[in-house]
Amino acid sequence: MTDTAGELGLTVGVLKGLLSKNERSFYEGKPIVVQVSNIKIIDQSPDGGNGESSIKYRVLLNDGQYSLHGLITSECVPYCEANGFRKTSVISVQDYNLVTTQKHIMIINSLEVKHQTSTKITGNITSCDAYYAEHPDEDFLELVKRNQIGDSFSDHKVQPPSNRSVSPSNGTAPKGASMFQQRQVNAIEQLSPYQNHWTIKARVSYKGDIRKWSNARGEGKLFNVNFLDESDEIRATAFNDLADKFYQQLEEGKVYYVSKARIQQSKPQFSHLSHPYELALDRDTVIEECFDTSNVPKIHFNFTKLNDIENAEANSIVDVIGVLKEVNPVFQITAKSTGKPFDRRNITIVDDSNVAITVGLWNTSAVDFTVSEGSVIAFKGCKIQDFAGRSLTLTHAGSMMVNPDTPEAYSLKGWFDNKGVHENFKSLKNENSTTKNAFSSRKSILQAQEENLGMSEKPDFFNIKATINFFKTENFCYPACNNVLDSGSQQLSNTCNRKVVEQSDGTWRCEKCDMNFAEPHYRYILNCSVMDSSGQLWITLFDQEAQKLFGTPAGELLKLKEQQMNGENSDFQKIINDVTMKEFNFRLKARQDSYNGVLRVRYQVLSISDVDFNAECEHLITQLSSMLN
Repeated sequence: MTDTAGELGLTVGVLKGLLSKNERSFYEGKPIVVQVSNIKIIDQSPDGGNGESSIKYRVLLNDGQYSLHGLITSECVPYCEANGFRKTSVISVQDYNLVTTQKHIMIINSLEVKHQTSTKITGNITSCDAYYAEHPDEDFLELVKRNQIGDSFSDHKVQPPSNRSVSPSNGTAPKGASMFQQRQVNAIEQLSPYQNHWTIKARVSYKGDIRKWSNARGEGKLFNVNFLDESDEIRATAFNDLADKFYQQLEEGKVYYVSKARIQQSKPQFSHLSHPYELALDRDTVIEECFDTSNVPKIHFNFTKLNDIENAEANSIVDVIGVLKEVNPVFQITAKSTGKPFDRRNITIVDDSNVAITVGLWNTSAVDFTVSEGSVIAFKGCKIQDFAGRSLTLTHAGSMMVNPDTPEAYSLKGWFDNKGVHENFKSLKNENSTTKNAFSSRKSILQAQEENLGMSEKPDFFNIKATINFFKTENFCYPACNNVLDSGSQQLSNTCNRKVVEQSDGTWRCEKCDMNFAEPHYRYILNCSVMDSSGQLWITLFDQEAQKLFGTPAGELLKLKEQQMNGENSDFQKIINDVTMKEFNFRLKARQDSYNGVLRVRYQVLSISDVDFNAECEHLITQLSSMLN
């Protein structure tokens, strides 16, 4: 036993002893006093701000002689936060479970912070994992695991993934047939870098423009295309002279056989597709048109009604369909960062929700646009913009289809020709009335509560001007899935963003996507208290607005908090303090919610902005003038 361990009152040797089949009976039921050597915050869950902390602490414990990994459950977190729990804290573990995966882990269900110290046990500390790797016969948990496996062991045979065989239904090759018809065809979902010989039969669901690029290493051009079959959709890219070759060969909507492209990890920042891999079209790639289009789906849309865009989350990706009402001339926008000019055209579409919205087209799509007014247009992959009202812009990976063969298109065309052509439409673009609208729908907190906003069947939307007076910092973000999904009206963004759970092998798993990731990305779900002169509310900010508030991504703020908890220099508290007791304008969505059988109203922040004091003064002058008159 080291002198330092004795001075700190640690139960020396207890961590190794609890795992020993020969010694554990001696330590069971006795106090366990250990030191926290390191802390990592894990497993933040988006619980919607119900006040229940669901974060956990992954810790490294030592007893002066041995070290062991630990997991402090979410029930203990509020106590830890309130009692200065940090790196080098000495704790008494009162209730625990011992488990083993690839590591030995102590699950801590109850603890007491004995005292704080700046002294950290160093020197010859042996890992329990290392000790029992050399002495497996002494390991009590390994003995239990062997017994369980012996009791439940059964043989399992893993079937390899099957390929789909394609052959003409009439026994003869159709027009344009080639050697591809005689070969097995793989589903797109089966593609991975571990396959050497494969062929897919897929429709071109998106064909991008040829784009030029330049950086320190040189310059060139590239071309992107998406291939779609029954199982999935995958992105493909060609560079330089191959971009010209495949751009000329491929047509959007047609079906092709593709083989011998290079399969590589996808880049989510450049694609909204869910496939973990993408294709690099190189000189060995073989592409041939397929005239048998059976079993190859057409482009799929998931339409959002135009009147629903007003209350959707800004920057989300949606599919829309509408009748072309107005076409504006092409104009140029110059990028401030590069000085490069871009062609832009704004068009207006309407639908039977009596709403009109502007859609921005770019470059070739803008210049070559020749669709006549009154036509039905479907857009896939539009981004919702929130500047002076709502508008849409077609993303570089988006596409449009004129007069598509869909029930929605036929319905809209019939409505417009018979009725819609004479309608007056509500525009979601309000260049001149943004400030007026903000004041007209502003309420005090007391007004919102007395009017029972959010208690009806549909949500209510209103503005407040309030001061942030408190943040719940124990559970402000969660680890999110990195999988990039196809866009759709039900998606708030083109990334899955569901909570992922850390696995025993260190990867992070999303149950919805059935995928594991080396690391998650972190997203805000921030609960804070705001107040004005009339009352107080608890509100929730999600990732975009919380990041706008702090000016820092959730993952970076989480690292700063961990640094603070480990006694390192950190700006975490400064970032929190900089926006505490500061006044902002909030656009809120109020809706009824049930928690533990109790109805309540939950307030979500749709947008946040600094107070414009000039506009506030003008508003007060207008109010005073109306009162005097």
